[in-house]
Amino acid sequence: PLAEHNTDGLLVFTESLDAAELVRLHSIGFPVVLLHQTPPDSLEIPAVTIENQSGAQKIVEHLIGVHGCRRIVFLKGPEGHEDSLWRESGYREALKSGRIPFDPSLVRRGSFDRDQAHQAVGQLLADGVEFDAIFAGDDESAIGALLALRQAGRRVPEDVAIVGFDDSLFARTLIPPLTTVRAPTAEVG
Repeated sequence: PLAEHNTDGLLVFTESLDAAELVRLHSIGFPVVLLHQTPPDSLEIPAVTIENQSGAQKIVEHLIGVHGCRRIVFLKGPEGHEDSLWRESGYREALKSGRIPFDPSLVRRGSFDRDQAHQAVGQLLADGVEFDAIFAGDDESAIGALLALRQAGRRVPEDVAIVGFDDSLFARTLIPPLTTVRAPTAEVG
């Protein structure tokens, strides 16, 4: 494994090293910078992250304020994933500022995965859950949601609006193009 014997320093991308290894590397003074994650408690390790909470809040406020959406599904990421936690916090803040009660039945796991999101939206539709928008925690989940809606005969954006997060390269090539929050991963690196 990469460490002090064969490397001069590490850029650690989102949870690719566990906390115990980060503690060990920090204790020997090995140079580490975290990308897209904050350091474990009590460790002063430099980190570069993006504004997940404010980005999520702004895009959900856009759905509420500009498009009048009131029943907004949130497709969250993997359990315990820091970006997903912050994006959910932004989603909740936007609902609160829009005076929309939080409805846990509208939060489903998309897991930053197209197939998981497709299944989650398909289940919402099968269960008869009413919604007028979807905030996908990432663009991959947005694609899965879009496919599930199309298979159910729902039109985007006429029947259901979809927004994503990341601004991946394919977001603008979808039909219709995906409205998404830009997460500058290359600039973070």
